[in-house]
Amino acid sequence: MLLAVLCACGAPVIVPDKPLAVPTATTKVEIPTEIPTVIPTEAPTEIPTEIATNIPTATLTTVVTNTVVPTAVIIPTATAAPVAVVTEWEPRQLTTKLIGSGASFPNPLYQAWISVYTKNVVPGVQLSYSSVGSGQGKKDFIAYLTDFGGTDSAISAGDVTAQAPDAIHLPMVMGGVMPMANIAGIKTSLKFTPETLAGIYLGAITNWNDPRITKDNAGVTFPDLAITPIYRSDSSGTTSIWTDYLSKVSTDWKAKVGSGSAVSFPVGIGASGNAGVAATVLNTNGSVGYVEVGYALAAGFPLPYVKNASGNFVKPETGNVSSAAIGLNISSNPQKLAMSITNSASPDAYPIAAFTYILVRQTTYKDVVKAQALSDFIYWGLTTGQGATVRMGYAPLPEPMRQASMKALKTIVVNGESVLNAPIK
Repeated sequence: MLLAVLCACGAPVIVPDKPLAVPTATTKVEIPTEIPTVIPTEAPTEIPTEIATNIPTATLTTVVTNTVVPTAVIIPTATAAPVAVVTEWEPRQLTTKLIGSGASFPNPLYQAWISVYTKNVVPGVQLSYSSVGSGQGKKDFIAYLTDFGGTDSAISAGDVTAQAPDAIHLPMVMGGVMPMANIAGIKTSLKFTPETLAGIYLGAITNWNDPRITKDNAGVTFPDLAITPIYRSDSSGTTSIWTDYLSKVSTDWKAKVGSGSAVSFPVGIGASGNAGVAATVLNTNGSVGYVEVGYALAAGFPLPYVKNASGNFVKPETGNVSSAAIGLNISSNPQKLAMSITNSASPDAYPIAAFTYILVRQTTYKDVVKAQALSDFIYWGLTTGQGATVRMGYAPLPEPMRQASMKALKTIVVNGESVLNAPIK
């Protein structure tokens, strides 16, 4: 199955059906259908048969169509003195292999970046990223099984101190986690309050015609249908975001369940990965699951409304997700860029929003070429690659955080020597 993505190059590019390298034996999953280039406002009237009947088990493959990787141009500021020729940054044409694993949250975007970069930008670099969940990705990274990791939740302070003292969390993109509900005959965008979401996952709200749901969805006729909550069975950054939010808005949730990458859910059915949750929801009438926005769009589901801290019902659209990062106090310490932005006080903010991170090592890489190639790829993702974010259901980084991420990237050294010389732009 192929995922259509608009990125930036000139001819179709196809990601191999299998990754170039797999750091663990964990089975990878596939997005159940294509991500549209235009975010729909309503769900389609019917779900394609091939999606509704096929729980994904294969590695995500990606097609990048009609793409052009533009070269950034630096225009010198006008001045009375002679203007020096400015040499623009370009990734180095290196030959090496890089292996990463981790969060499924950014997997569609990372696969698109990898496809374009290795086919059109630096073909000598072999890159693979296995979507095994944030928990496994952190374990692989700490154990030196991978060159980089992907996670939506930070490595714990204790683990950093004891096992990964030079780990840097590089923010790469923002995204929203949304409730994805499958109720036969209802295709409209539903409204959820914090109390409703916590109640459903605590097992206190068990039927779709519960008055606490119907009062917020005037004009929608809910059936007498049991609610089946779907949650992540693997250690997951998406679960970390979801439970961090619920812990902020519900004292009962915080006391009874708490937050983290893996928690004991009181009710429901577990599924592995964002794609696994999306596919299970598709196959279960009356179910609701929490997924990264792109996976719901891929399945043809409408974006829901969630009531934010200011009392406004907002959808997880790009602008609302970005609003969750307004007013952040960004640390100058490159090892302290990971932060929670759920339940933001911004009036327009979508409340279940987060950054997702790439994990790199600041001082313990031994292979100079690998470190250079990895730094170039990540820098490219923070510049040229940001153009693909909105088209895939993500939000680009706010400019202060994007620059902070680039500055942190430039602190990577091998044998005391910096591996990246690139402008902060």
